[in-house]
Amino acid sequence: MFYDRERELEKLEEVYSFPGSSFLVLYGRRRVGKTTLVREFLKDKPGLYFFVSEKDEALLLDEYSREIEERLSEYLPSYLKPKFGSLEELVEFLLDFSRERKLVVVFDEFQNFRAVKPSFFSSLQKLWDEKKDTSNLMLIAVGSYVGMIKRLFMDSKESLFGRVDEWMKLRPFDFWTSFTFVRSLVDIPPRDFVELYSALGGMPRYLLYIPRYYKGNSIETLKALFFDEFAPLREEGLNILKLEFGRFYRAHFSILEAVSLGHVTPKEISDKTGMKLLTVGKYLSELTNHYEYLTREVPVTENPLKTRKVAYRISDEFFSFWFRFVYHNYTALEEDPERVFERFKAEFPAFVGKTYERIALGFVRHLRLGFKPERVGRWWHKKEEIDVVAYDRDNVALFEVKWSDLSLRDSRKVLKALEKKAKLLPLRGNYRFGIIARGLEGKEELRKEGFLAFDLIDIIQQRPLSLSL
Repeated sequence: MFYDRERELEKLEEVYSFPGSSFLVLYGRRRVGKTTLVREFLKDKPGLYFFVSEKDEALLLDEYSREIEERLSEYLPSYLKPKFGSLEELVEFLLDFSRERKLVVVFDEFQNFRAVKPSFFSSLQKLWDEKKDTSNLMLIAVGSYVGMIKRLFMDSKESLFGRVDEWMKLRPFDFWTSFTFVRSLVDIPPRDFVELYSALGGMPRYLLYIPRYYKGNSIETLKALFFDEFAPLREEGLNILKLEFGRFYRAHFSILEAVSLGHVTPKEISDKTGMKLLTVGKYLSELTNHYEYLTREVPVTENPLKTRKVAYRISDEFFSFWFRFVYHNYTALEEDPERVFERFKAEFPAFVGKTYERIALGFVRHLRLGFKPERVGRWWHKKEEIDVVAYDRDNVALFEVKWSDLSLRDSRKVLKALEKKAKLLPLRGNYRFGIIARGLEGKEELRKEGFLAFDLIDIIQQRPLSLSL
């Protein structure tokens, strides 16, 4: 099912319009919709889609020959049956064929060539260098394992280093696109959707489980998806990440599990996992910069390059949920799944609260605050924390975020506490204070008093309120 991705299609069309040959890498996590995107792009063009299975080269060539025969039959003499003795012969044919007309060629799961024929990368580099200037080929390498794709094309020791003309990273849907997508398939209240989004994130394939499994209760839906004996997503994290990390996956898993449990500084992670601090630092760098499964955060008022106040979080809602509630309970899930589920129900609201804070950050970035913030983010110092801070040189807007329904009295208490915490910030200027709750009684009254007051209804509707400071 194709949905959204207009900007990505526009980019592919732009590259397609370039004269001559182009080498494009499209990468992103499994289930994010890469294959669906390239197939949509290929619909009205002379093009070939090749899936790179980890099988014998001769078997792959048989598949690819049939694809060429079916898709390019109008351009080939009827007596000619494509037959190739090697992958190199196939690529040479495609480069030569594209001299006369534009041709798109997609290799999906490109990194699997390492298992099929490791020498192919070097051969491809030589053929590309030799023939690309006289060809009209748009070559698209699609990859699901971010670390491996980066290594193949960004490592200066690899054959294909420096050959890529265009990079595209396909990201999950944001919260609002995810909600619109799911609501086009099933009627679901915003509150239930926030809870499901906290576990599934914006991965299209996972979101498609909602219309199948949702029967009016988000918690029961998550039970069916993750905790039941035949839950379809129970082993998903293990299946994906073992292949990504290879034989060293246990160390990566230990760090991701620790972060999911709230141990977010290098020292806390070291204490939790028993790894040496230097070893933890090495893995944190890999998980952040190479694999992109962690995000490095600093307080919004700090210089990211100089501060030592660093915390990490799992970048993806799905993996954050999976490590926290599934992987952390693997043994118990086999022995007593009902007990695990009961514990999950007790701990889940606080987990959703953290997701809601990140949603609120995105919401504030799109608010017309009366000034254009230089930075928007979270702030913390020792045990004090402010969920959202937006500021420029002259203005500061602070928000507390609560995944709960607040009375007017409760809201005033929260705002009063926020005003006290504001004194700890190293910022000067005109201050405004706000609250973003799941439900907010009396928000119009709070707005009249000068506060920035919003609830889930405002977030879902993404109201572009103009707030003069």
